Amino acid sequence: MRTVRLFRVFLVGSLVAAAGCQAPPQPVGPTLGTLPAETPEQLDRLWESMETTLLAFDFNIDRRDRVQGIMTTHPETSASGFELWRVQPTPAYYWWESNIHTIQRQADVYLREAPAAGNCELEVKVDRYRLSLEERQVDNAAASMRLYSREAPTLSGQMLAQSTRRIHLGRDDSLEQVILEAIIREYSKPTTTAPASGSAATIAKKR
Repeated sequence: MRTVRLFRVFLVGSLVAAAGCQAPPQPVGPTLGTLPAETPEQLDRLWESMETTLLAFDFNIDRRDRVQGIMTTHPETSASGFELWRVQPTPAYYWWESNIHTIQRQADVYLREAPAAGNCELEVKVDRYRLSLEERQVDNAAASMRLYSREAPTLSGQMLAQSTRRIHLGRDDSLEQVILEAIIREYSKPTTTAPASGSAATIAKKR
């Protein structure tokens, strides 16, 4: 009976792992949404909704530029499977990736005037990065103890401090869509002054 249980656990684990083995295709277009915003008060609320949403997704705001219509965040290390209190990456491939490597995500939100009068266009962009350390030489057991210090030479033989570089892996369009929908929900919450008049918000996802 115990063997059967172990086999079931192994089978389920294998199926979950197999589901995450293939990387999702990269999007070919931006993640866009349209919101009605005619007054300065509504624009203020929209900016507040953008910031509130990004903070809710564990991002720290880096830049708020209302003139250029852009809000950016600092790169944030993605949650691992043990950090259940944080937003977990999806789909399965991104979840496994964040548990195997040190993956960072950076979110940018662009606010533009939409072609239709009285509307604003939102674009959400989330970039994925993998942190990579320069390789070090290890030629004996003792050297392995110095692998992550400047006492171990690089592959070129130089004695340098450990440097970290970020390798761009592409966009996370699934998180882009989730953030966009969350901004629209936050903006559409009831207030003493109606946040938007006219048509309802729309989302356009180009692939």
